[in-house]
Amino acid sequence: MASVRLASLTKIFGQVAAIDNIDLEIDDREFFVLLGPTGAGKTTTLRLA
Repeated sequence: MASVRLASLTKIFGQVAAIDNIDLEIDDREFFVLLGPTGAGKTTTLRLA
């Protein structure tokens, strides 16, 4: 059984917090969609996961 878990994930570029304290758990066989406008941190979150 596989899962993805992010705990207190934060990413700062210079003085800008692109991602601030994300907690997320995706269990095996779950379908998850990460939606948001341009610059919201979607790609950064996936790259750090």
